[in-house]
Amino acid sequence: MFLIGRLNRFIDQIKFNKTKKRLKHFGELNDINPNIKLLFPDRISIGSYVYIGPNADINGLGEVEINNGVIIGPNLIIHSANHKFRDSKFIPYDETFEFKKVKIEENVWIGGNVIITPGSQIGEGCIIGAGCVVSGKIPALSVVVGNPCKIIKSRDAEHYYRLKSEDAIYLKNKLLKNIKPKI
Repeated sequence: MFLIGRLNRFIDQIKFNKTKKRLKHFGELNDINPNIKLLFPDRISIGSYVYIGPNADINGLGEVEINNGVIIGPNLIIHSANHKFRDSKFIPYDETFEFKKVKIEENVWIGGNVIITPGSQIGEGCIIGAGCVVSGKIPALSVVVGNPCKIIKSRDAEHYYRLKSEDAIYLKNKLLKNIKPKI
């Protein structure tokens, strides 16, 4: 079993490396689980110092932008397009799509099992609780939970911006400490 697991991870890594080359943008020092599914990768941008946990399903048809320093837990789903049902030719919908870009600003923390709907915008420094369904615009530094998600509080802006000015980005610092100097 151990060898089969390692072999599957190796195959996932090869597939992800091929897909990564097709992304619209892929920053540096990212930690992306190789078994994620990226549809329309040429319409997906991923910044630097981004972590995406296992089993993410990101549909870039309407465009997806994930900025620097974003941390994403397991089982994320992002939709950036939806079937057209308003003035459609058929019911419940027709063969056309409405494209709505999803944008996740920098230093956002997204918990596990989150669904992000087409057209959503998550502001800088937000915390999205596990199991949330995100729809619409979430203001910067908001802490949200639930389905549909609700803002329950805001982060301490002074503390957040002090850490940001010190470049205290979690994944960046974690990964740079693990890089050994070349001799």
